[in-house]
This record gives sequence, C-alpha cells and structure tokens, in this order.
Amino acid sequence: MKSSLLFFLLCLFQINKLGFCLEEEAQKSKNGVGSNGFISVTSFGAIGDGETDDTKAFLKAWEAVCKGGRNTKILVPQGKTFMLKPLAFIGPCKSSSISFSIRGNLVAPGYTWYAGRYPTWISFDSINGLVVTGGGTIDARGSLWWGNVNTRPSAMHFNNCNGLRISNLRHLNSPRNHVGLSCSQNIEVTGIRMTAPGDSPNTDGIDISNCKGVHIHDSVIATGDDCIAINSGSSHINITGIFCGPGHGISVGSLGVTGDFATVEEVRVKNCTFTNTQNGVRIKTYQNGSGYARKISFEDIIMVASENPIIIDQTYHNGGTNGGRSKSSNSYQNCHLAAKQRTQSGNGKGVRVSDVRYSSIRGSSASDQAITLNCDADLGCSDIVMNNVNMVSATFGHKVFATCKNAHGSFFASKVNCLKKY
Repeated sequence: MKSSLLFFLLCLFQINKLGFCLEEEAQKSKNGVGSNGFISVTSFGAIGDGETDDTKAFLKAWEAVCKGGRNTKILVPQGKTFMLKPLAFIGPCKSSSISFSIRGNLVAPGYTWYAGRYPTWISFDSINGLVVTGGGTIDARGSLWWGNVNTRPSAMHFNNCNGLRISNLRHLNSPRNHVGLSCSQNIEVTGIRMTAPGDSPNTDGIDISNCKGVHIHDSVIATGDDCIAINSGSSHINITGIFCGPGHGISVGSLGVTGDFATVEEVRVKNCTFTNTQNGVRIKTYQNGSGYARKISFEDIIMVASENPIIIDQTYHNGGTNGGRSKSSNSYQNCHLAAKQRTQSGNGKGVRVSDVRYSSIRGSSASDQAITLNCDADLGCSDIVMNNVNMVSATFGHKVFATCKNAHGSFFASKVNCLKKY
C-alpha cells in the first residue's frame, strides 16, 4: 500500500514538473524567446504588414539582445514585411557574438528623407562577431530617389564590425550603394544577390574602405555601378566566384580624390564572370592624389560582352554625382585603420600603380579596344604582367586590340602588343 502511494506521488510530481516546464517554455515563447534562443521582433511590437512603422520595435529588440547578454539572437520572422525608417544598431554588445536573422522582408519608407543627416538606411556600428543572415529580402526602394534627389543614402552599412559574417540575403534597389564595409577586419560575405536596374545611378553592390581581411564569394551582383569597389585603406581582399552584370565591374578605387593619400594592396580577384558590364576589372586613380595601389591580381576571369574588359586609368575623372558624396571620402573613412593615412597628406603627384597581374582572362569584348592601360606620364604603371590574356570581339568580323600609355611590364601567351614580350 505504501509503495503504491509512493509511486502515485512520484508520478504526480513528474506531471507537475512537466506542466511547469511547459508553462516556462510557453512563457519564453510569449516573451519572444523560442527554443532555439531567438528573440523575435514581433515580441516587441513589430507588426510586419509593410506599412506600419516598425522601427521602434526593432530597436527595442536590439537593445534586449545587445545589452541583455543572455539571448544573443534576433529574429525577423518569415512571411512578414517590416517597414523601417533610417535606424542604427549600435554596439558594443555584451556578447562576443550576435546573430541577426532576417528571414522576412525589410522595406524602406515610401518617401525620401534628408540623407545629409541620415546617410544610411540601416547601419550597424561597433559590433564584433556580428552574423547577419536568414534568406530574407532588403528592399531600399531606390526608384524614389534616382533622378529626383542629388544626395542619396546607402541601403546598409557596417562600420567597425570585426569578425562580421553576412550570408544568404537579397538586396534590391538601393538609392546609392547597397552595402558598405568600413573600418573592420576579418569579414566574410557569401550567398548574396543584389539587384538594381543597369541604369540606376551609383548603385554599387559592395563598397569596401579601410578594411583588412575581407572575403567575398559565391554571389550575384547586378546593379548600375561597380559590383564591388575597393577603396582606400583596404588590404588582403579576396573576391571569388562572383557573377557581375549589369554594372561597372570590379574596381580598385577610385583612389586619391580631392588630393587624398590613398592605399590599396594585396587584392585577389579570381574565378569571376562579367556579363554585359561597362567595365570588367578596373583600377582607377585621380592625378591629384598620392599613395599606391599594388600587389593586385586578376585571374581565371570570363568576360561576356564586357565593354572595357581590362582597364587601368591613372587619370580618372568621375563625371557623375555619385549620389552626392565620394566613394573614397565618406564619413566612415575616419577610423582607427586609417590613422596612418590621415597623418600623410596628398602631394598631388598621383597614386602609384604597380605589381598588377592578369592571368587566364578570356571571353568577349563589346568594344574593339579590349585592353586599356592609361597611365600617368610622370608616374607610369610598373610591373604589369599579362599571362594568357586572350579576348575576342563580341561583334562578328571585328578584331580587338590593346593600348598602353606609360605602362611598363611584360606579357606571354597573350595577344597584347603594347607591353614587352616576356
């Protein structure tokens, strides 16, 4: 009898314990914390109907994740569209790793704003170990800005975010560049798809400035300007598996605008395809600047009707407005990684271009002039090497040619008759 009673009490205890656990789990879900540890923005009042302003709810969720320290994952749930006004997610955070899972859609307001005060729609600042992923779509509604507003904002910017990881997102129609990376180290970007009309002004895919150790790979970028632009203060940049086009190709620069001292080095672009782009692989510098672009390689590149497949322009002049601000001299340039550059002023003698390798580049050129090496008369470009670079015309019956001006280097297994044969 006693053993039966004891067994009954034990079972009752286990049932109560199970009920308590279920109640605790339900309470967690009510507070927006699921079993996987994510805090949902809807638990802080976000509606997700595409019209209601959800900005405050997102900032409250961020505060809980960044400052709370216990739950470090924020969730933008699938199946909803959240309208956000310009906002900034600012660290530092308690945790050394923060996850921002965008499974739903983010959309900008249906109106323009003063970009001089808010130069970025969504910004992340001073957050180490940040992971942004999820499979959602980020629509910046750039068509409201193009042709109507001179100074336009970027869609998304990451500043001082060491160890940043961005993956599996779709970006649409930024007013200006889609993603900016600045003042950061150890960055990986993969599985990104960026789309904007080919004639949309200055809608770069990814702009990099003052960053070290960046790997961008396996992504599709089709916009109205550079697919990727590598600006001053950047080094050890690795770009692989990019499908670029339409757009202006992958560019180093522009460097040296307004007489700046600019540096870029250790850049590797490999296994990329350019389709119907205005340029392919490009280096562009201003004559009134100073500094250097060196140790740069382009290899295993395919061109499909690219208008200027290979170009070095050491006398670059930007005829566009660039959305009202220069790519290489924006507000994010003033960071610790640029301290050395800031101590040196431009001497107006130009940015030196040297140690540039072109290897295994093939495909078709939309223009007869497939290769342009336009270097400064005083500085020139040195140690330019072309190995197995062979282009044909995209137009039947046409032949392509190369021009070199003050360019010094060598070529082999390539149809480039304006450099010294190796």
